[in-house]
Amino acid sequence: MAPIPSDADLRRVSAQTATELQAVCRQHGWALHITAGEPVSGTGYVTFPPLRVEVAQQIVAGLRRLLTGRCAECAEIKRRRAQAVREQDAHTAAAMADAMGRHQRAVH
Repeated sequence: MAPIPSDADLRRVSAQTATELQAVCRQHGWALHITAGEPVSGTGYVTFPPLRVEVAQQIVAGLRRLLTGRCAECAEIKRRRAQAVREQDAHTAAAMADAMGRHQRAVH
């Protein structure tokens, strides 16, 4: 059985989590200020201030994309690359690998 974390440990984890979550949100253009909350009953928390509806909707849409499966563009690029590999078309396969890298950096 793992030892119960101290309040100091929970504050540290909450602060780190708030920083990481805020960085991810900032990367997606979501203007949020997330702070570490106070530990309660052996659990750490992060705190969100009130969110603009459009920001909350963007977050919901982003989470749905992550949780409901593959991006349609990713699937298409992957399909085209697999077809090129089957057809031994090295040029197209390489181009699709490059396209996937650009897409991943731009969108995900």
